Amino acid sequence: MKTKNLKLAILTASLTLLASCSKDTGSKTPSELELIASNIVGGENASDKFQKDNGVVALVIRTADGEGLCSGTLISKKIVLTAAHCLDSSSSPIQSIAVVFTQEIAKATKETVRFGIKGRAHELFLSSAGGKGAWNDIALIKLNEDAPANIKFAKLPSLVLAPLAPKTPIIQAGFGKAETSRTPTSDTSGILRQVSGIEVISVVQNGKELFLKEPDKGSCN
Repeated sequence: MKTKNLKLAILTASLTLLASCSKDTGSKTPSELELIASNIVGGENASDKFQKDNGVVALVIRTADGEGLCSGTLISKKIVLTAAHCLDSSSSPIQSIAVVFTQEIAKATKETVRFGIKGRAHELFLSSAGGKGAWNDIALIKLNEDAPANIKFAKLPSLVLAPLAPKTPIIQAGFGKAETSRTPTSDTSGILRQVSGIEVISVVQNGKELFLKEPDKGSCN
């Protein structure tokens, strides 16, 4: 998707992402992969405090075809967790990734932007596991410098100390388009939105995959 009001052209012009990405897109076309991260269903605009307290960041990804948008989560001073499909460069090589530490991309400044200098997608991204088509859609991005000091790290769940039991309520958040009743209503790309009241249905035995209850709101297309 195209981002709007980015104000990042000068900032991103001279930086290049040195990504180690999967080149196998499986049966998905670039347009289908783009749709996977293209919307938040229902919900509301998140506050600046929510963004800073949870380490949610926007990823402005520049390729020869233009700019795209993904969301990520800060998990240490220089590491952002995101989806592997955001780093897929099989259709168009990635030129740069700007990591924006604000609730709205249009409000970005030099002080609130970092850049990805290295990325790595899961080695089994898009590969099939036991014929079940496991995606392994997870990746890490290393920043060129420490994140702003006022941004907190996300608290990652521990399978040993705090497993996600069925009916556990969670919050989903992202910078994609807003949708209600699964019909696009407005393009809020670049503005962080959150959806509360999503419940865990079940977690597979190895703890690597969970199923969520998203009948009319969430992050699913």
